[in-house]
Amino acid sequence: MLVAWRAVEDNPAVPFKEVKGREREKMLRAYLNYGLVASVVVWAAIVGVMAYRLNESPWRWAFVGLVFAGGLTIAVIFWIKRYVDRLNQAEEKQESKL
Repeated sequence: MLVAWRAVEDNPAVPFKEVKGREREKMLRAYLNYGLVASVVVWAAIVGVMAYRLNESPWRWAFVGLVFAGGLTIAVIFWIKRYVDRLNQAEEKQESKL
């Protein structure tokens, strides 16, 4: 515990407004790329816990279905991200040939 506290004291939190340049761009890009995925994972985990707690309830399987729908949503998000990245790469290659 003491070691973790020392690490916090050595690296104080910096407000996002004060982060400049490339580091800010990196943080924003990571948030935009993975913030939605993280929120879907948290939502699916909460729904999964609710499904686990609903013994003998007819709603249990509906909640399990929602958890799988959350997993499918994450897969679709990553598929769209790859698709857009490929489109951008193809556009950059075409512009470099001109």
